[in-house]
Amino acid sequence: MIATLLVGAIGTVGAEAAVESHPAPLKATQASARICPKGIRPLPASGVQRAADKALAEAARLYLGLNTRGAEVMAADRPAFAGARGREVRNLCGKKVAARTVVVQMLFPRMLPSASLSESVVFVGRFAHGYRVWHVAH
Repeated sequence: MIATLLVGAIGTVGAEAAVESHPAPLKATQASARICPKGIRPLPASGVQRAADKALAEAARLYLGLNTRGAEVMAADRPAFAGARGREVRNLCGKKVAARTVVVQMLFPRMLPSASLSESVVFVGRFAHGYRVWHVAH
């Protein structure tokens, strides 16, 4: 019993030290100021497909170290139709950015069976110089 208490106490002290050594988390407004894109433009009718194409084209650069060959788009939707990830865009950057963003979910088949490594989610928008991924959500 004493050994159990001693191990528990050591674990607690170690956990507290680890928490204290990390900087305080950013407030939502600070985080969004760093993530949310400036100059994002409205999407035309072909915007969802073009955003999906851009996400595939940038996959290898965005996910260095992963085998992205054969990548596929599983879903590409405007945030209003993209479930939790769509709500994430709106909560993080507001209605205007959400209305101009496409949430693209990709699959990297060569990374299967790992669910974490084989799936990705990016936010894509249209800017003055074309479409680009403005945030890697997963």
